[in-house]
This record gives sequence, structure tokens and C-alpha cells, in this order.
Amino acid sequence: MSNGSLILIGLVSVIALLALMIRGRVHPFLALGVVSIAVALSAGIPLGDVIPTLVKGMGGTLGSVALIVGLGAMLGKVIEKSNGADVLAGWLLDKFGEKRAAFALGATGFIFGIPVFVDVGFIVLLPIIFSVARRIGGNMLVYALPIGLSMLTVHVMLPPHPGVVAGAQVLNADIGFVLGVGFCAALPAYLLGQLFIPFFTKRTFIHVPASTDLIQYQKQLSHDADGLPKFGTVLTMIVLPLVLIMLGTITATTLPKGNIVRDIFSMVGSSPFALLLAVCISSYVLGIRRGWDKEKLEEILNSSLAPIAGIILITGAGGMFGKVLDASGVGKALSEVLASTGLHVLALGFILAALLRAAQGSATVATITTATILAPAINSGGYDGVQIALITAAVGAGSMTLSHVNDSLFWVWTKFFGISVADGLKTWSVLTTIYGVIAFLIVSLVWMAV
Repeated sequence: MSNGSLILIGLVSVIALLALMIRGRVHPFLALGVVSIAVALSAGIPLGDVIPTLVKGMGGTLGSVALIVGLGAMLGKVIEKSNGADVLAGWLLDKFGEKRAAFALGATGFIFGIPVFVDVGFIVLLPIIFSVARRIGGNMLVYALPIGLSMLTVHVMLPPHPGVVAGAQVLNADIGFVLGVGFCAALPAYLLGQLFIPFFTKRTFIHVPASTDLIQYQKQLSHDADGLPKFGTVLTMIVLPLVLIMLGTITATTLPKGNIVRDIFSMVGSSPFALLLAVCISSYVLGIRRGWDKEKLEEILNSSLAPIAGIILITGAGGMFGKVLDASGVGKALSEVLASTGLHVLALGFILAALLRAAQGSATVATITTATILAPAINSGGYDGVQIALITAAVGAGSMTLSHVNDSLFWVWTKFFGISVADGLKTWSVLTTIYGVIAFLIVSLVWMAV
């Protein structure tokens, strides 16, 4: 099948998916399944391979996402029910004030997002976001957008995150240069990007999810201050898995294979294990030690899982859709068409990563695929170390853009905050593109300067 036909199939599939969910009100899980099958048949995937391809796409996504989301939800619920999130929210409000609460959340996401995979850090911090939102009230997007966008910015631009690290390796870029260039682009992109958020929160309003009578709840907390966990204890429970994951990354990149410390942290520092350990410790420190009996703890942990069942299924279906688009050759078709355009290498890397991101949903896959396509030209093009690092950063910026219905983080973000698909597309999808474009413009300015 020609590249033009494959690209047309990809475009039609995305339009059909959006129409089913927004206009037809079809459940996203069903819509993703139906459109995935239609794409597979239209692109000529053999009938016997259609279902195995779907199963492989869903299983590959859920293999890590289900563990991370499930354990992260448990940890978040323990922190929430122990009033730990309120302790942290109170500290944030005391330090930054209510008017700068959104900025405080964004800064928290940026810092915590550096050492840890975006899904993990985002889910762990969810109780804090909800607690701040419920204390202040107003538009949920005011609190949800800054932290999600700041963590995604770090995820696509800075090592040790997998996409940018793998892209740097493919392009033979120096990780030190990539880290420096990535930070120089990510920080301004985050700061400047926040200036655009009010334009979207004024047009789209999402009510803060209902909770118990907040006024009475606040009074209860103020009269029962001795029963609240300490700020340091709560912070430790949140930071613990992040530190373990960071140590896993550091030891993997600095110690030789076979080193006992590296081997230990290859397990202890993996996201599922770190979260499992954090759930166990927090259940005792914030729960059992403070008076919870075993029945109450079991009830709280059980209550954390029901709300995420739909999220996990939809996330897996998004991976299924992305796998079909990849297996059908849509991504390869986009790559070949763009590679023959003669664009500047920075623009080519940015655009190719952006379109691959839109086509199959994964920022990591978009970065690695783009780097692989560009590698022959870059390795033979006489570029110096800083220029190769800038190309890597431009690819990372492109992979942030156009996050929509085939991106697992889009579903995690919208479903946890009760945001409709249409509102998610009008806010999250547009803002991820704005942030990515800002980062690319900064990289381009640095390129001209050096």
C-alpha cells in the first residue's frame, strides 16, 4: 500500500475515533477497539493477525501501566485518607499563598518529574492536587493543567527518562550536553507555557470533584491537629518511591554490569517494586501505627482500585490502537514522506516526532523512531556535540506535542480529574502542543547562537 494511502487511513481513523467518542458518546474502550479493527482491516493486516496484534498492543501497555496505576492509586488513597495530602496542601498554601497555588503545584511537578517516570509521579501527587483544589475551589483545570504539563515537559526533555536517553544513544549524543540543553529548554518552556494556561481555564470550566462538606472538614482538621501526620512523614512517603527509582536509574548508568549495587537497585529501583514498598510502608506508618485496624486498611486499599478499572482498560485500548497504527505502517509512511522534504534537521526532527506522537501516542516511541530515522544523516553530517544535543532536544520537544486519545497519559489525566474527551482535547492537547513549540523555539535560538 502506498504511503499516501496509509497516511489517509491514519487520518481517517483518528477523525472516526474522535467522532465516535465526542459525537456518538461511545465509550472510549469500545470506540478504540472498533476503530483499531477497522484500521487493521483497511491497511491489509492479515485476518489471522488482527486480534493477536490488538492483544499484543493492549498487553504491552498494561504490563507496566496496570501495576503503576494500581499501586500508585493505593499509595495515593492511603495518603489521602490519613489526611496527609491536606498536610502537604496546607504547607504549599502557607509558603506560596492561595493566589500562587497553581504555580506551586507546577513547580512540584517539575522537580518531582526529573527523576521519575511521568505516570508514577503524577499519580503519587494526585491527592495533593485534589486537596489543594478542594481547599481553594474554583476550576479544576487551574490545578490539573500546571502539574500535568510540567511533568510531561521534564519527561520528554531531560535524562534519565527513556525516550530522550535512547534518542541520545541512537544519535551518539553526549548525555551531559543533552541534559544541559534539555534543561535550558524545559525550564523556560514550563515557565512561559504557564502564561497560556489562564486563556484556557477562562473558556473551559471543570468543577472540583465533590467531597464531604469542606467547611466542616476544615474545622475538624483545625481542632484535631494532633491527629494529623507530620509534614516530614508524609513527604517521606511520597519521596521514597521517587528516590528509589532515581537510584535505580543512577546505578544503571554509572555502575558496570554485574556490580552488586546495580543489580540490587535494578529490582528495588523499578517503578512497580518502589511503589509496592511505598504502599506497604505508608500503610503501616500512616495507617496501622496511627490507629487503623486491619479491616479499615483493607477497605481503604480496596476502595482505591474500583475507580481506576476503567482507566486501566481505556489506557490499554489506547496502546492497542497505537500498536495497530504502527503495525499497519502508518508511522513508517509518515517518516519516509517527511525525510524526503529537505527541511532543516531541527525542523525535520521536531515535525517528524510530533506526527509520530500523534499517530501512535507514545512520546518515547516517537523520540526513538525519529532518532533512528535521522541517525544516518546526522552521523555523516559533520555536526558537533552541542548541535547533536540540540537535535535530540528538538526531537524531544516534538514528542510532547499533539497528545490526544491514543496517549495513555491523556486518559489518566482526563479520567482522574473527571474531564470529558472534548474538554481534554481543547485544553490538554492544545497546551501540550504549545509547550512543545516553545521548547522547540528555544532550542532553535540556541542553535543560532552556537
